[in-house]
Amino acid sequence: MAFIYMGLAGSAMASSFTIGVEEVDYYPLHRCVNGNFSGYGRDLLDAFAKQSGHSFTYVSLPVSRLFHTFLNENSIDFKYPDNPHWQADMKKGKPIFYSDPVVNVIEGLLVKPEKLDQLSEISVKSIVTMRGFTPWPFDKAMRQKINSGTIRVYQEDSFGKLISLGMTGHYDAVYASPIVINYYLDEIIHKPGALVFDKKLPFESNDFSLSSIRQGDVIKQFNAFLTKNQPLILELKRKYRLTDKAAQ
Repeated sequence: MAFIYMGLAGSAMASSFTIGVEEVDYYPLHRCVNGNFSGYGRDLLDAFAKQSGHSFTYVSLPVSRLFHTFLNENSIDFKYPDNPHWQADMKKGKPIFYSDPVVNVIEGLLVKPEKLDQLSEISVKSIVTMRGFTPWPFDKAMRQKINSGTIRVYQEDSFGKLISLGMTGHYDAVYASPIVINYYLDEIIHKPGALVFDKKLPFESNDFSLSSIRQGDVIKQFNAFLTKNQPLILELKRKYRLTDKAAQ
């Protein structure tokens, strides 16, 4: 039976909700492989569910389809992660509630070590990224080059394939989070430093949030949870190496 949970701000009834998550391996931030959602995002949302009394079911979809489903269908109550800047054109006219940021993530271009500081916005001709990701922190001129095909953007479904292609040197750069790239290089294939973050090329600092179109009260509850549980959040960030500056 549903009940009113008074421990967090807001008066939303404890209930069962569906959270749409990205069907990608972006660990340690989040990963959804074969329907199994894990990583920092999962642990944080589960902790909120435990405190609030809510029950969450996680549904994974490819990035682009997740946006379409979240915005146009009623089958998903929340989307994680989300950011007001992502797919802004698709979101026009939609009353979306965003939580406070749950983590800030640097995303930019990583190159082979010998190319570090050797490229410029003008010389970049090819980028590899995950399918559904948009390397959007570039200036208008670079975005026009991407749209026209002057800068080629190749998209991969597998993060392992993404890393492999970046390491071949056949592409100028990989667009992703250094935290994710470094985790994969260090822990999965044991080739630390095979790709390095080039801070001289465009990069962006992205806030990851929980979003909803219909459940604004639960977003308020989640914000209260974030405010009151900073020690827990710091513990989770340490667990997943999100406080490791060397990873950025």
